[in-house]
Amino acid sequence: MTESFLITLFKVIWQDLTEDAAYDSTKQNWQALQVVIDEIKNSKQVSQDLAVALEKCYHSSDKTIVETCREELIKSSTFVQYRGAKIYKPPENDTGIRKLENKSKLIDKQLKQVGKKLFTKKYFINPSDLEELVKELSQLSYEASEAKKKDAWNQLLQEVEKDCEVNLYQTRIRDKKNGLRKLIFDNFLIEIEPNEKLNRIFSARTYLILRNIREKV
Repeated sequence: MTESFLITLFKVIWQDLTEDAAYDSTKQNWQALQVVIDEIKNSKQVSQDLAVALEKCYHSSDKTIVETCREELIKSSTFVQYRGAKIYKPPENDTGIRKLENKSKLIDKQLKQVGKKLFTKKYFINPSDLEELVKELSQLSYEASEAKKKDAWNQLLQEVEKDCEVNLYQTRIRDKKNGLRKLIFDNFLIEIEPNEKLNRIFSARTYLILRNIREKV
């Protein structure tokens, strides 16, 4: 996962975190983000842990949607056996199922690699990129800030969609109630729960959000 994609992913999660955590003002939003930046500057481990949490929550969320879509396509299809393999009908379902199976296998490989790479950089999340986000939160007008939020989400969608052109999948990731964005947010909170420092960095309110998520499961 590229550093630019990690930053985009973080921006989307941060938007949802600050909105759901009901911070009182935009000023508090950027002040809270400054705490994240300071911790990353002071600790390479925090930077690494945050990067790993971002990667895991993204891949696991994507995997959930991929498998759900694959199962739905199979249930809505008929099939015939040909040389030991199932051929699904209609043909577009067969194509979609194969693409989703390939994507699922790729995600499995990506999940196995998370945390195993050798990092040589000083930071895994570049503080200067987050400082640009602080400037946006503290200086932009409401309209400009909302436009930036949409840009981050659209950039993430473009990256997600480029290797899986399946209509059902592309519709599902955009679902506002149970789509990719909500899954990423929920899974991020679950990922950081056992990490004492990340839990503290993202404020006590995170605990309450996470507890509500767990109660609904």
